[in-house]
Amino acid sequence: MPGNSTVTRVVLQHEPNAELGAGRLVEEVGLRAGFTRDTLAEVKLAVVEACLNAFEYGGGDIEVEIAVRPADRSPCLEVVVTDHGPGFDPQAVPVPDLPAKLKAKRKRGWGLQLMRRLMDEVVVSSRPGLTRVRMRRYRGGE
Repeated sequence: MPGNSTVTRVVLQHEPNAELGAGRLVEEVGLRAGFTRDTLAEVKLAVVEACLNAFEYGGGDIEVEIAVRPADRSPCLEVVVTDHGPGFDPQAVPVPDLPAKLKAKRKRGWGLQLMRRLMDEVVVSSRPGLTRVRMRRYRGGE
């Protein structure tokens, strides 16, 4: 793998199913980089969740950056989802309680936990006006 990575950046408008376009793009980039379809299904799910959260809480268009980067462990697929909403404290997001969520009227609230389970690394940085969710999945860890 070359030392430099190619970065694909797209701006998604807040419209129905826009997040699915990000998923398709991740799959296309990942397949070219040698990731398996099973791994990419998990990455796509994490990316769709990140995009849905950005649309819901960020209000407005979002940016998605996809890159295959060289890394010490093995090459990784890195996806960064950025919004320009009010921001939040990622440490204050509770881990969902399955029995309580199943009984609740609102079943949402699984996104961040799901991303952390599906990806090898998830780093969230947030402040008013800028939230970035950076996710990495290594090719060797399938």
